[in-house]
Amino acid sequence: MEVDTDVTLVPLKIDKTPQAATPITFSGAPPAGFTPDSLKELNELARVLLLNPNHVFPPPPQPTPNPRSAHVQKAKEDGNTAFRKGDYQDAIRLYSISADMAATRPVFEANVYARDELAITLCNRSAAYALAGEWVNALVDAEAVVGLKKPWVKGHFRKGKALQGMGRLEEAREALLLGLQFDPTAEDLMNAVKEVENLLRERTTQKKIEG
Repeated sequence: MEVDTDVTLVPLKIDKTPQAATPITFSGAPPAGFTPDSLKELNELARVLLLNPNHVFPPPPQPTPNPRSAHVQKAKEDGNTAFRKGDYQDAIRLYSISADMAATRPVFEANVYARDELAITLCNRSAAYALAGEWVNALVDAEAVVGLKKPWVKGHFRKGKALQGMGRLEEAREALLLGLQFDPTAEDLMNAVKEVENLLRERTTQKKIEG
């Protein structure tokens, strides 16, 4: 096992008595480079917690949307409008703008936004690629969605449909069944599995006839 030389593991013991002057002490002799004073700040915190067992700490701050989110959302909605009109190439262009903005958020912004925005936009772009007959691109986007939000069944649905469009029926069935493990009640996935299984049976029958 690789040892991290920048971290020193120090065995400690805790006295949970509220009045304890030093609730946290070394378990045995202090390791080299450590003294009882090394635990001063830690003991101060421990005393506060032990003397106030019902103290409620505020939750971590929740991320708030910023102007970039509005731009990402606007491009996505414009893409949705083009998609509904059947203009799939324009939808792909607009989804790409939305995805690029989501993916290039500054590192100091909440990662949850980039992940969620990107997953939704790529899922939509995968659908547009599929209806445009660009199955490879549809599969690439669907796989990215699964990587970003694996429990989200829409990514598995889009992956299954892309594989089906490429004629890779066995893989399509596997992708759809994986999605059902996350949500066994997902009707779109169940219907897609039935469709793929019917195509597999038709393929098997056709091979027997030709054989």
